[in-house]
Amino acid sequence: MKPNLSTVILNYLSHHIAYYTFITIILFGGTAAGALLVNIYGPLDIMPSFHPDTFMNDKVFSALIVDMLFLLFIWTSGFTLAGLPVAWFIVYMKGCLFGFAAGMMIYEQGLSGVLEAVIILLPHNLLIIVLYIVMAAESLKLAGQIWKGIGARQPLIYTVRQLKNSYTLLLGTAAVGVVLAGIVEFYIPGLLIEFFIT
Repeated sequence: MKPNLSTVILNYLSHHIAYYTFITIILFGGTAAGALLVNIYGPLDIMPSFHPDTFMNDKVFSALIVDMLFLLFIWTSGFTLAGLPVAWFIVYMKGCLFGFAAGMMIYEQGLSGVLEAVIILLPHNLLIIVLYIVMAAESLKLAGQIWKGIGARQPLIYTVRQLKNSYTLLLGTAAVGVVLAGIVEFYIPGLLIEFFIT
């Protein structure tokens, strides 16, 4: 009997749980740090006030481009060892920005800020955060396999050739995911704001 997709994914994650756990810890650490920073910067009133009428603008496209560039860098870092700490820092900062934005909404609005954070930040970030975790974990896995091959005196081109199709597919999937996240960010929060807030 052919295993279904969920079984294949769970089996894959169980064999590479260390990579995904490491990256998830970095992301959650950044999220916690961002939320804690609200206690320092919250009283300074540095965040612009949110208004539903001004939510949909060209910043969505700018954020889409930035996320794609960051994911491309993380993807590229898989071919090196020196670039991995920078990739991890990008993941950490992504979590930090998310935690700070959510924390600021809750700081300003109280319990109603929880609803705003869920409506405004969560829909697209659920997809984006998964992309960051998967990309960073897979780049770490690739770097490990490359350096393991070097230790075994296996030509670098041989290791890369073995993984090029799946790793290239990962980049293409991430690009599609970023576009979908941009579409979600542009449409879904506005609809939820009209339904739940305005």
